[in-house]
Amino acid sequence: MHTMEHTNQTLEKQIEEINKALNEVTVNQEHERIFLENSHATNMKKLDKLQEYNKIADMTNQLFEKRLQGIENAIKRISESIKI
Repeated sequence: MHTMEHTNQTLEKQIEEINKALNEVTVNQEHERIFLENSHATNMKKLDKLQEYNKIADMTNQLFEKRLQGIENAIKRISESIKI
């Protein structure tokens, strides 16, 4: 019987240690989940900002293209009027 008691105690200690390890893993997973959620939210905000900057850059480029086209047309007109 003494051996059986010792075996039961050893098993109970092992089960206790396994439960502690599982609890630690669970806590670590929850921390990781929270960290990933926060990172995802931050990355989405950054992506939104980049898309906003790209839209602004596109609008600015369109304005410059129109201005350059106007300058090119003015130069062509001046060049044609000088040739005459």
